[in-house]
Amino acid sequence: MPFELWVIPGFIFIISSMGLFPLIYRDFFDLRVHRKVLAHVVLAPYRKRIMICGYLIVSGIEAIILGVISIGIFSAISSFPLSVIQTLFMIVCLSLYLLLLGNLLISMGLLIDTVTTFFMITFITFIFILFGNGFIIEFGFFPTGIASFLKLQPISIPFQVFQLFINTNIIDWQMLVYPLVLVLFWVIANTKILKWKLRH
Repeated sequence: MPFELWVIPGFIFIISSMGLFPLIYRDFFDLRVHRKVLAHVVLAPYRKRIMICGYLIVSGIEAIILGVISIGIFSAISSFPLSVIQTLFMIVCLSLYLLLLGNLLISMGLLIDTVTTFFMITFITFIFILFGNGFIIEFGFFPTGIASFLKLQPISIPFQVFQLFINTNIIDWQMLVYPLVLVLFWVIANTKILKWKLRH
């Protein structure tokens, strides 16, 4: 596979990951820890699951916009290596990836109560995202056992599906369904965590 077909989409996923963080950090950790948001959440006339989904969608759209801007920048610097169809499918896979990552960040924001611990775990998470999802380093560079684990962890699957598509023009629907189902169950889990936090 040409180098740019691997690295440029990987950088777009990484840049979008960074765009996802601020809104979720502010509303699910910073304001919660400083007791500024819980009252508004309790009084809101919406179901908590809808609120979780709303935050995921809004932060995801912001992150995708950042990704689209980065596509424009890459296109201005040099020729963009993806076709229109490949770019659209990349955005689909990116959206699924952001839903998974957003749920992870929401879980962290709800379960962690100290700033130092939150930033330490966030730093470790982003290092793992950077090097453990195939964005920059192919799984083949890792020992077999580690590579197998990295391929199976859900957050790496959307990028694997995208890479398979640009290599073979085949969409692995089975691989896409697994993280999508996980997103739905994770939203339910985060809703229960949020309700538990509101009671305490």
